Amino acid sequence: MKSFLTSVTLLSFLFLSGQSPTNKAFTEFLQHKALKNASVSFYVYNLNDNQTIIDHNVNLALVPASSLKLITTATALEILGEAHRFTTTINYSGKIENGVLNGNLIIKGGGDPALGSHRYRSYYGAFLSNWSTSIKALGIDSINGKIIADASIFDNEVPPTWIWQDLGNYFGAGANGLSIYENFYTLALSSKNEAQKTTISQINPHIPFLSVDNNVLGTSTNKDLSFIYGGPFQYNRYISGEIPKNRSEFKVKGSIPDPAYLCAYELDSVLKTSGIKIAYQPTTKRLLGDSFIEDTTIEVTLTQSPTLASLIQQTNLYSINLYAEHLLNHIGLTVKKEGSTTASTEALVSFWKEKGIDTDGMYLYDGSGLSRFNTITTKQLVSILSEMDKSQHKEVFYNSLSIAGKSGTLSNIAKGTAAEGKIYGKSGYMTNVRSYSGYVTTNSNKKIAFAIIVNNYNCSAYEMKKMLEKIMVNLVNE
Repeated sequence: MKSFLTSVTLLSFLFLSGQSPTNKAFTEFLQHKALKNASVSFYVYNLNDNQTIIDHNVNLALVPASSLKLITTATALEILGEAHRFTTTINYSGKIENGVLNGNLIIKGGGDPALGSHRYRSYYGAFLSNWSTSIKALGIDSINGKIIADASIFDNEVPPTWIWQDLGNYFGAGANGLSIYENFYTLALSSKNEAQKTTISQINPHIPFLSVDNNVLGTSTNKDLSFIYGGPFQYNRYISGEIPKNRSEFKVKGSIPDPAYLCAYELDSVLKTSGIKIAYQPTTKRLLGDSFIEDTTIEVTLTQSPTLASLIQQTNLYSINLYAEHLLNHIGLTVKKEGSTTASTEALVSFWKEKGIDTDGMYLYDGSGLSRFNTITTKQLVSILSEMDKSQHKEVFYNSLSIAGKSGTLSNIAKGTAAEGKIYGKSGYMTNVRSYSGYVTTNSNKKIAFAIIVNNYNCSAYEMKKMLEKIMVNLVNE
């Protein structure tokens, strides 16, 4: 309570002294009744002269939501480099004799988060058909073995602190060493009259063994209020909630239970369609367990991901959890030779600590911000933003951010105001959490790094968004 009153008193004094519209905005914000039970932190820093403009509770560790992606992507850039790519390879074991492969085809995952992604259709093209063409070019017309997907580059566990309600949905898809189609499938739901149960008209892509217990109702809502329940490697899914009534194909996205298996199944189907006979059903290294023998293999072909610069742009611009988790695992893989959440978060925190940043209170449990166990401070966020402003990867990082009123998750922020186009940043949102971080170019040509985090406010998410928007608009006048 003392910290709150002290800050308000100081800000009120500055406002009354007529020093800054920024001070006025923050003074009014801190006095708002919606913050009665809230935890609030903000830090505004002038990158031109390395001076603090205004701060409040800068060392308070709070839940950041998706603003955490700024730290994950910045770390990946610094450790891996903007030109880095991730490689998926097709290999075979055994020998090819008279058109018969007496062995297995192995899809070796390289932790590419975007393989087959709708965002990169022109980049990947018909990658499965390309793999098939390369395999047939070896003279293979039958396989006396199986298609095996190897995703062992990562541990393939979702962060253990993610909540059950998230896991079955597309945004709760965890990183996989062999991801495909961004690890989500789409349910097409048909709704009729008020309070009637919907029906599933289509599931795309087809996922063998998937069973969906549908209890979604069509109601007067105008948005998707449905949730899919089910964990990794579980094929029995339950979906409940509401969608708008009288819709023929309302799309709901769920997380693929086993992306590596689906990748093996897809290649198996394409090869069979092309005329290649395969003796056994597709499988994965995980399913084979101890029976999987790491034979000597020969590479058939490979597929590389887009550059890290491109993947990071997608991650920050559209707040893609899956991409952030892949990048986090690659940090751990590079630094600690272990693609797990635990090793990777430790590597990330250590990296910035070695850069001289005070990491006390930086407790990380994922790379995307989906975990409610994550805590960081606004001072840590701004310190990393300041470091990235001096980095050789500065331009790539800066260009990955959303622009107020124009693009990404900030496209509806400050639209039509003097701040439109002058704020580059990242938003964070989950129930009772709002955060914004990034850079501002002021009307007086100052370059500012800022971070604002609010937890447990007593108003709607929309109201808090508008309150924080007002503050960011005022930053432009600094």
